Amino acid sequence: MMDFPDKFDESTRPLPAELGQAGTEAVQKLAERGYEIQVGLTPALADQILTMSQEPSIREYCPKDCSQRFADRTSAERWLEKKRAVFVLLKKEGDGLSLAGYGWAGPASSSHVPGGVNTFAVRIGEVGQGQGLAAPFSWLIIAGSAVLYGARDFWLETWASNGGAVHIYHKIGFETVDEQVDDRLTRDSQKISDTRVYMSLSNQLLPS
Repeated sequence: MMDFPDKFDESTRPLPAELGQAGTEAVQKLAERGYEIQVGLTPALADQILTMSQEPSIREYCPKDCSQRFADRTSAERWLEKKRAVFVLLKKEGDGLSLAGYGWAGPASSSHVPGGVNTFAVRIGEVGQGQGLAAPFSWLIIAGSAVLYGARDFWLETWASNGGAVHIYHKIGFETVDEQVDDRLTRDSQKISDTRVYMSLSNQLLPS
């Protein structure tokens, strides 16, 4: 097993082959739609993620992506120091590949999820929305992290008003463990009342 990355990669690499049945099916499903997954974050790819993170649908629920995590290469480098494995969803176009989504996993804990050890996040860009990509991509981030880095005890935090995301997370096996009413900062920097939803994933679903 490798340690979670803590700095930029020189290049991305393919997913490992041993992803379990669910992982293999997810790879096939994405391939049928003309997509593939790679692991790693290069400086140039961080630039592309910054551009995607500014899309309205991502900024609405994840404003920290463009304002903090990927605001510039220095910010991305500092964020990587937390130990984050970045996965990118790439669309095949002719002889090239273009970014269609991104996500990550890495060590983190929350008082709302006792026993939670690794956090997980996923974003689908506008180019890939409405194609059924979120569920297989999400699962491959999780399965890939389990196989590459030995990650277990996954948890996540989302907003109740983001119904599509909540549905996807339940679909791939996450269960709600806590909720908390809180203010959410929108893409227009407005605060609105919403509910934070905390979920965890059973280790029994992960590839060994």
